[in-house]
This record gives sequence, C-alpha cells and structure tokens, in this order.
Amino acid sequence: MPNTPLAVGALVIVLQGLPAAAQEVGDDARAEPSSSETAERVQADVDETSLRWLGIARVRYSIPLDFSAGAGAVLARMPASYDCTTFCEYRGFVAQIEPGSAGGQLGVGYARVIATHKPRSAFLNNVYVGWSARAVLVRTWGDSELDPARQTLAGFEGQFALPRLSFNLGVLRRISSAHEDADRYVYTAGIGWGF
Repeated sequence: MPNTPLAVGALVIVLQGLPAAAQEVGDDARAEPSSSETAERVQADVDETSLRWLGIARVRYSIPLDFSAGAGAVLARMPASYDCTTFCEYRGFVAQIEPGSAGGQLGVGYARVIATHKPRSAFLNNVYVGWSARAVLVRTWGDSELDPARQTLAGFEGQFALPRLSFNLGVLRRISSAHEDADRYVYTAGIGWGF
C-alpha cells in the first residue's frame, strides 16, 4: 500500500480540524436566540394587544320571532401587530339587537368567530366558522304563535355558523304573566344568514 502514509497524514489533518469546526458550530448556536428569549418575544407580542370590535349582522327565520334582522358587535382583544389580511379569530364579548315580525330580541354573551372583513369596513364580511352562547331577552308582539301573543321571555341561545349559514337553538322561560294553561318554557330554533 504505497499511499498509506498519505492517507494517514490526511486523516491526522482532518482529526486536528474537528475541534475548531465544533467550536465554530457552537458559536453559531449561541448566536441563535435561546428558548427563554423566544418565549419573552412571544410574551411581548401577547402583551401588546389592542381591543378591536367589528359589526355583525344576520337575517333569519326563527321561532318565536318569525322573520327578523339583527345587528350588533363582537369585541375582542387581539395582538396589535395582527393585520387580519386573510382572516381573524375574534373571541370575546358579543351583543346584538334583533327586531322581527313577531317579536324582538336582545342578546349578550361570548362569541368565537373566524372571519374576514373588507378593508375600511366595520362589519365582518365572511364568517368561515363561529359559535356563540348568549343570554337573551325576548318580547313578542303582533302575530306571534305564542299564547298569549304579547309576552316577555328570558333564557339562553346558542348559535353555530358556517359560511353563509347559521343555526340557533335555545330555551326561554316566561317572565311575564300568562294564563294558567301556558307552558312555562319555550324552545327556540332558527336558520339564517350571517352571524
């Protein structure tokens, strides 16, 4: 093996260079932020939040309101640097008023919505998915299917929304006087567009 001394010499040179190469890699690793520095940066982003609100609107058919149209707002705390160019997740307080042909409803509660909004618009544009749980106060009038037609009810309503479609279910308790044969509870259901 005539090249053995050459191979051994090359191997010695390579082995001597390994500690220096390892030191360079170690220096590069120290230049990267540590996990605690990364956690501090993330916490700073979380701490720099702003309170944002966007309008919501819906049109639906429901029992006991019949046909109705509602408007309200979702108020949520979000990172200040988030510009919502594609979509935003809003989690927070929701309030909505909704007059209808057979009654009106006022609701407040908690909502979680993933949606987009148009630039320079105060309303949500497309709701991809969302849900809300609300305490509601309902006053019926006109041609309500309830007996008696004019009464006040209070209870809870849940809503689930997909693109262009929303569903709601709820239970209400009569808080105004009704005749003795009237049911104490009214169950609500509806389908509509919007949130």
